[in-house]
Amino acid sequence: MAQNTTMKEAIERFENDEYNRRLKDCPEEKKADLPKIVASAEATVLLLGMLPPIAKMDKDITTLTACVNLALSSNNIEKIGPGLKDLKNLKRLSLGRNAIRKLEQLDVPQLEELWISYNKIDKLSGLDKLKNLKTLYMSNNQISNWTEIERLANQCPELVDVLFIGNPIFNNAPSEQDYRYMMLQRLPKLTKLDGVSVDPEEREEAERRRNAA
Repeated sequence: MAQNTTMKEAIERFENDEYNRRLKDCPEEKKADLPKIVASAEATVLLLGMLPPIAKMDKDITTLTACVNLALSSNNIEKIGPGLKDLKNLKRLSLGRNAIRKLEQLDVPQLEELWISYNKIDKLSGLDKLKNLKTLYMSNNQISNWTEIERLANQCPELVDVLFIGNPIFNNAPSEQDYRYMMLQRLPKLTKLDGVSVDPEEREEAERRRNAA
């Protein structure tokens, strides 16, 4: 069986692939002057769907100091970090379709978007440093208890866009509309829930239910 791809190997592969992509789009007369890609200077670094997959976010991730958008989706990562705290420019982190069970080592206070659908997460502890998080895409995980959503409200006060479809709290709700009310009771600032804009009527009903509780 093939060994996993290391972060260092994935970064080198990204540099080569990105250089070849830019070379293809570059006018013929400028190709000779096209600079090599250096991942540490790139704002967007795409390390998704590696074959063989990345299994570990090792220390080489700390080299991506200019990264704003880091994509690690569709690998086989089991644990988040360490090293993300060194990425001082990181605003969007994509970790969907991995094997992550726990939200940890997310000491990234400037992060605005966390995409982590299709993992194995059952608790929302570990997000307390993400005070600027606006978007959390977390569909198809294992969130089954509404106290986790209440915890989320306390940890991430700026959330406006979340995705929780495919979690037990969604699958076990009396109806999809009841589920939306239950989410909005706990996260009143939401403007979008599961890809659908929150309308004034359901916001009003959620407010009524919250006051009656």
